[in-house]
Amino acid sequence: MPPARTIFLAALAALTVSCGSGPPPAIDPALAASVPPGATILAGVNPVRVRASPLYRQLPAAAAGLLDSLGPARSVLVASDGAMYLVLIRGDFRDAPSSTTVLGKGLAGMGSPDWLEAARHGRPNAGKNALLTRAGPVAASADIWMAAAGSANLPVSGNGENLNNLLHATEYATLSVRLTDNVALEIVGICPGPEPARHLEETVRAFVSIGAGTTARQPAISGLLRRIQVTRDDRAVHVILVAQPAELQTVLKLLGIG
Repeated sequence: MPPARTIFLAALAALTVSCGSGPPPAIDPALAASVPPGATILAGVNPVRVRASPLYRQLPAAAAGLLDSLGPARSVLVASDGAMYLVLIRGDFRDAPSSTTVLGKGLAGMGSPDWLEAARHGRPNAGKNALLTRAGPVAASADIWMAAAGSANLPVSGNGENLNNLLHATEYATLSVRLTDNVALEIVGICPGPEPARHLEETVRAFVSIGAGTTARQPAISGLLRRIQVTRDDRAVHVILVAQPAELQTVLKLLGIG
């Protein structure tokens, strides 16, 4: 199973069934159709938009190298259940990117053997994962995104387990990153009701406050933590951070992918 950073930086675009002259689906239908029904984590990246961003050259070498290795890929989608995973790639390529398997015209993938085999043969129930619908709105506007069911276990360890504890307090959560003239990050946790949302808001505020204090000797990280905005709207808890271009590396380090 790749580490969380690979999942986070691996994928793209989301749902919405469009028709006629409406906007195109946020997730490429060919990719969505191959998502295993048991996936509890979806993540994506829009390679075209990320490469066009003025911040692209500021990405860590590993992240930029991963995108470059995908060649003409225009959409990438990663699905996982915390143990199994599947990376799906769509693009105008004649030969599939390195280490991937051809699944169809302009479609390639890699991952756990059972899920890869299911994607190759288009088995029934693939693409009927409810998380696709929940991921749709965030994936439509984000350059990098993630959506996870509240029951999911992110592939993290150590202090990262706190993320799973927060996630388990929600029905599902989404993360979006937009790279324009700045770095705009938003995490939204949808809770079972207003009272659980209030408790989650208080817990997140406490984590942010403690984190800012314990990283006081790292002013770049501490400064970002102090600028995080935490708000609540009925069942939804929003965590928002807007950073300057020069702070991109610090934001990625804060996310554990720097």
